[in-house]
Amino acid sequence: MRGTVLIATLTGSALVALPALAATSHRVSSADIPRSGLQAAVAGPLPICAASASSHDGNVPANTIDGDLGTRWSAEGTASWIRYDLCSTVTVGAVNIAWYRGDQRQTTFSVQTSTNGSTWTTVVPTRKSSGSTLQPETYDTTAVAARYLRILGYGNSANGWTSITETAVRAAGASPTTSPTTTPTTSPAPSPTTSPAPSPTTPPPGGTVVNVSSTAQLTTAMANAAAGHTIVLADGNYSIGKLNARNGTAAAPITITAANQGRAVITGGQLEVLNSSYVTFSGLKWTNANTLKVTSSHHIRLTRSHFRLTESSSLKWIIIQGAGSHHNRIDHNLFEEKHQLGNFITIDGSSSQQSQYDLIDHNHFRNIGPRATNEMEAIRVGWSAISQSNGFTTIEHNLFENCDGDPEIVSVKSNDNTVRYNTFRTSQGTLSLRHGNRSQVYGNFFLGGGKAGTGGVRVYGQDHKIYNNYFEGLTGTGYDAALQLDGGDVDTSGALSSHWRVYRAMAVNNTFVNNVSNIEIGANYSLAPVDSVVADNIVVGSTGKLINELKTPNNMTYTGNIAWPTGAAVVGVPGSATIANPLLVAQGEVTRIGAGSPAVDAAVGGYAFVTEDMDRQPRSGSADVGADERSTAPVTNKPLLPADVGVGAP
Repeated sequence: MRGTVLIATLTGSALVALPALAATSHRVSSADIPRSGLQAAVAGPLPICAASASSHDGNVPANTIDGDLGTRWSAEGTASWIRYDLCSTVTVGAVNIAWYRGDQRQTTFSVQTSTNGSTWTTVVPTRKSSGSTLQPETYDTTAVAARYLRILGYGNSANGWTSITETAVRAAGASPTTSPTTTPTTSPAPSPTTSPAPSPTTPPPGGTVVNVSSTAQLTTAMANAAAGHTIVLADGNYSIGKLNARNGTAAAPITITAANQGRAVITGGQLEVLNSSYVTFSGLKWTNANTLKVTSSHHIRLTRSHFRLTESSSLKWIIIQGAGSHHNRIDHNLFEEKHQLGNFITIDGSSSQQSQYDLIDHNHFRNIGPRATNEMEAIRVGWSAISQSNGFTTIEHNLFENCDGDPEIVSVKSNDNTVRYNTFRTSQGTLSLRHGNRSQVYGNFFLGGGKAGTGGVRVYGQDHKIYNNYFEGLTGTGYDAALQLDGGDVDTSGALSSHWRVYRAMAVNNTFVNNVSNIEIGANYSLAPVDSVVADNIVVGSTGKLINELKTPNNMTYTGNIAWPTGAAVVGVPGSATIANPLLVAQGEVTRIGAGSPAVDAAVGGYAFVTEDMDRQPRSGSADVGADERSTAPVTNKPLLPADVGVGAP
C-alpha cells in the first residue's frame, strides 16, 4: 500500500467502457476550431482499468468512468492531470471528454499518451473545449500505441479548476478523417515528466533557421525574430541584448539555441526579454555579469543551459518581473558557484501581483555561499509587498547541493505555490514558507549528511500543507529545525514584512530520522500556531525532544504519530505520539517501513490530499504512517543525483 504526493488513484480493477455516452458525444467541428491533417478514424471505446490524478478536492478520478454525468473529478492548478490505464497497449484514435459546466465555460487542456507511464507524447496539443455542451466532446488524436492516456488541465475561462464528468478512450479505426489543430492559448508550461533535449537546427514545420556566428548577426536576428524562427549560434563568444516585442506561438515558437551544447557562450551584454511570448533559449553557457530579465512576458523558456555568471557585487542571475508575466519555465539547467548576494532565480511581478504559473524544474543548484544574513536564497518566489497575491508557482524535481548562502534556501513569499519532488543535500538553511498562504510542500527529500546548519521546512501564514517529506541527518535547530511551525510577530494583519502567525497548518505523513531537532512548534516570536495538525508522522531520533513545543500552541491536534526515542531522546509532548519502533529498514539513501511495522495501515487522518507516498507509490486502503507506504509498486520519486537533473538529464 504505497502512495504519492499530490495524486489521487483508483485501485479498482473493473473494466469500464462508455458506449452509451460515446453515442451521444459531440464531435468538435471546424465551426469550433480549424482542422487540418488526416487522422485515424475512431472505432469503439476501450476498456479502462484504473484512473488516477495529480490531485482532487473530494471529487475523485473514478467519477469520470462511472457512466454518470452527474459526478465529476476536479482539481485546481496549472497542469493538473488525470490518467487512465487502458489495461494493455492499444492503438488510440480519439478521446471523449465531458466537461463539468461545459455549456457555460471553456476549459484549456492537452492530451498525452504513454506506453510506460513515465515518457509522454502529446497527441492533442493545448486547446480549449467548445464551451457549448454538457455532453462528451470527441477529440481526435494521431493514431498511436498507448497503455496510458492522460488529460492535462490548465483551468477554465471562469477559474483555475479543471473538472471532468466523463471520459472514454476510443480505438483507432481504419478510414481517415480530419482532426482539430491547436489554437494557441496562454496555457501552461510543458508537462514536467518529459523534457526532450533540444534539436537546435530543426525548426517547426514552415519555420526558418537563421545561423549566426557573431554578436552583430545575433543582434540582427533577434531584432527580426518571428514565429517559427530558430536562431542557431555557432561556437564562440557573444554579447547579447534586448529581445523586445517578439512573439512566437505554441506551435511555432522562437528558439535561440547553441549549435553545440554549451559551446556558444554569452560573455557580455544583458538579455532582457520584454513584452514577448513563446521564446526558448537553449543550450547556451552564460558567464556575463548582468541579470537575465524576463519582463511582462509569457511562455518564455530557459532550458539546457549552464549559468556561471561573473560577479563582483550583489547580482540576481535570473529575474521574472513585470505586469502580465505568466507561464514561464526554467528547466534542465546548471546553476553553480554563486558567492555574492542575490538569487540564482527570482520570481517577482508587478507592484501588486506576482508572475503566475511559472515552472522551475529539473535544475541543478550547487555551491552558493558563504552564509549571509539575507538576500542569498537559491530561489525566491514573490516578496513581502506582493505576498498577498497568488503565484501558482511550481518548483519540482530540482537538486540543491551545498546551497549555503541564506537562512532560506528557497523562500516562498506569496500564495498558492507548490514545492514538490526536490532533493536538498547538505544545504544550510530551510525551505521557508516566509509569507503567503495555502502553499503545499510534498515529496521532498532533505538529506543533511550531518553537516552543520542543515534544515528542513519553516512555516508562517495560513492553510499550508506539508506532507510526504523525508528528513534525515539534519543538524539545525530553531529556524533550521527539520520542521519548524514557527511563532509569529503579527496575527492576521500587520506589516507585510512581518512573520505572520501560523493558522491551520497540516504537517502529516512525514518521516524524520536521526535529526538533531525534528518537529518544533513556535521557536521564535510571540504568537504560537493556531488550529494546526501534526498527524501520522514517524519520528525517530536519539537526542532531545522529538516533538518540541517551545510555545504552547492553540488547539493543536496530534494524532496518529509514531515516535521512537532512543539514547537520550524523549517524545517531548505527552500524548503527541505512540511510542513504538517503526521497524525502519535502510534502502539506498533512505529508510522505509519494514515487514510487521506498526506503521502499516495505521494512519488515522484519512486526508484526501495524501494519495501517494514519498516514492509516488499509491496509498491504498488504510494508509501507512509516515512518508512511506509499504508497497510493491514501482518507485518513481527518489533522492535526486546530478545525473537526474541539469543540462544532460533525460
